[in-house]
Amino acid sequence: MDWLGVVVGVIAAFVAGWFWYSPKGFYPAWSASAKVQHAPGDPMGAAFGSLVVGLVLYGLFVGVMMARGLCGPLVLGIVAFIVMSYSNNAFKKLGPVSRLVDAGSWAVSGGLMILAQRLI
Repeated sequence: MDWLGVVVGVIAAFVAGWFWYSPKGFYPAWSASAKVQHAPGDPMGAAFGSLVVGLVLYGLFVGVMMARGLCGPLVLGIVAFIVMSYSNNAFKKLGPVSRLVDAGSWAVSGGLMILAQRLI
């Protein structure tokens, strides 16, 4: 497994997610659709901590699958995760825009991690 590719992929996915959910990205549309508002000073430690752990696990999953040449099953796994996440957000009654924004975020993250494995 390409460990540098995992690290670069995780960092790239984190940075992309930071922009994705920023005020200049999709946050305004996501927030309105999800009916969630974040204010400065909101306790976000658990959210960011679990995000980092999740991205590292995602990066390791991508790295292992790429190292074994299992690109087809990797893409299938990512698509399955995105569909399950979309479904989970629908059960939470999040709006359709927020569900699509979240799904797009996971797709972009997976794509960046695959690219990092290919290019590094």
